[in-house]
Amino acid sequence: MGEARPPVHRTLAERAYDQLRDLIISAELAPGQLIDEERMIERLGIGRTPLREAMRRLRAEGLLDIYPHRGTFVPEVTVRDLRQISEARRVLEGYAAARAAQSTSDIFRKDLVEAYEELQTIEDADAERLLDIDARMHEAIYRAMDNRYIESTLKQYFTLSQRMWNYVLPRLQVMRPHVDEHLEMLQAVIQQKPGEAEQLAISHVTNFEKAVLEAL
Repeated sequence: MGEARPPVHRTLAERAYDQLRDLIISAELAPGQLIDEERMIERLGIGRTPLREAMRRLRAEGLLDIYPHRGTFVPEVTVRDLRQISEARRVLEGYAAARAAQSTSDIFRKDLVEAYEELQTIEDADAERLLDIDARMHEAIYRAMDNRYIESTLKQYFTLSQRMWNYVLPRLQVMRPHVDEHLEMLQAVIQQKPGEAEQLAISHVTNFEKAVLEAL
């Protein structure tokens, strides 16, 4: 038997990054909000150095804006950003879905089938659960594509989209159509129909863009 691996110890900066990132993506830190460093240090239980290291990393990912002599802000959700992110995602998500549909890996297929089965049981009002399944579904498709460079890019755009979606979520009226389109796309990938999967993924991003635009 091999030796057990030692536990992975995360640095304070990594922990600060994870916690601050979650606050931004969930929209608990609202678009346009100033990051009060003193309050954030107290809230996260860390020092100024790891906090600033985390903020620099989040800035590089498009999740924070840092202005000299003004401070650090959560970026606004703008129509321009929404359109540009959606334009990029339409190209990449369509390609990823088509590639995933061509995968013969049982491991990836198992993840997709589990997401599909869980989506079938979701209630229309259970937005939080839908968001969780949505994230896992996209991650499974990205992994099945088997291209770590495109996967990394897609994850960044998906994260930016998640923040926008969470921001407008309280103003969205009906969730059922979003559940149904997830089911259709997953079914096409699972049934290995790359052309159909690609078109459904593109439509999925377009519908996301329309829903956010109407709610802004």
